[in-house]
Amino acid sequence: MARPPRIDFPDALYHVTARGNGRARIFFTDADRTRFLDQLQDNVTTAAVLLYAFVLMENHFHLLVRTPRANLSQFMQRLNTSYALYARYKHRRPGHQFESRFKAKLIEDDTYLLALTRYIHLNPIKIAACRDLPRAELVRLLESYCWSSYPGYVDAKRAMEFVCFDVLKMYSLSPATARRQYRAYTHACLLDDDGPILEALKASRYAIGGERFVEETERRLGALRTGRSQDADVAYPRTVYPIVEVDAAVAAHFGLDTEELKRHGHSSGAAKFLAVELACRLTRATQREIGEHYGGITSAAVSTIRRKIREGKCPIAELVDQIVRKLTRGKLNT
Repeated sequence: MARPPRIDFPDALYHVTARGNGRARIFFTDADRTRFLDQLQDNVTTAAVLLYAFVLMENHFHLLVRTPRANLSQFMQRLNTSYALYARYKHRRPGHQFESRFKAKLIEDDTYLLALTRYIHLNPIKIAACRDLPRAELVRLLESYCWSSYPGYVDAKRAMEFVCFDVLKMYSLSPATARRQYRAYTHACLLDDDGPILEALKASRYAIGGERFVEETERRLGALRTGRSQDADVAYPRTVYPIVEVDAAVAAHFGLDTEELKRHGHSSGAAKFLAVELACRLTRATQREIGEHYGGITSAAVSTIRRKIREGKCPIAELVDQIVRKLTRGKLNT
């Protein structure tokens, strides 16, 4: 998997995630989680990183960090390497423990801190197994989950010394009042999602913030591209197109009406396959959204179409590249 580029500067804020290789589990026992937290504490101290929030899930973890020394990559490399060596020996699992490099989104400013801590802390009860549980049970699960920084946010006696709780000062200078209000703030999204922060997380692979900040961050990252071989596995920002532009490009090439692409069935043939592939590559729509757009096909059907193209069973790979070039150059009608 391509590695994302980085922007480092003193006091930068990041939402960091790392996932098990092939989405496999990275934590099997409480001893594993305890070992990781010990290593996290050691690395936070050594790298002088401010850790605002964290959560450990079965196959991934989230961190919310500030880097006064502009040293995120060194911090995460040391953390992931130390845990990977432990897990490889402890569970006799050779090979990579983590899926490619960690992912880190640059955060615009402190105004996003509060919502991001809540998003991170609610991860344990936002899984499929909890989807239909009553509110009282969700409260119980959240309050009893000890593998996140949430316990310290609502109970001073459970605060970990390597976590920075300055976010609570946004509520009150009284720690007790701030913790009480933070608990209520978190409980407010037990049943409903925090729409604005989810939109901010979805908007870009590289940044969390306002539209202008996201565009500027992606522009700066794109400017880091050198064209050298070292760039080959770096996932630089790409231009994103509305799905209607994809429709227009494909329809123009095949001499179709765009509505034909969106009808249920196979009447548009290779044109629909091409449109599905391009939409997956060039838009920010999910496979489910793309399937719904093109005649209500399932996300599994979208995956099947893409696999057939990769395997050469639907020989339109060159056509895909041709349409991408036309879109990039803005020549939809050529």
